[in-house]
Amino acid sequence: MSDDRIAKLSQRFSKHSVGRKPTTTRIRGRRSFYLDAELTDRIDRVYKDLNHALYPDRVSKSVFLETILEHGLEHLDDIKPILIQASQSEDKS
Repeated sequence: MSDDRIAKLSQRFSKHSVGRKPTTTRIRGRRSFYLDAELTDRIDRVYKDLNHALYPDRVSKSVFLETILEHGLEHLDDIKPILIQASQSEDKS
């Protein structure tokens, strides 16, 4: 008797989608990166300021970070000297 009741109750969850519908077709995965704490604080501040400047429009944090990373990858030749300098200063510490 209780198995039938549980089965009937659980049917309602199989008929409805759970959670929000994705707003983009991008496939995102969860990754962990260890970044400088001051840099992440700066990212948070810039993201907040950008959304304030764009109001009433809004940019999600994932789109914000993806756009910055894509731009950096597209301009890798421009940032190579910065990367080399950062690598050399990291090796010294």
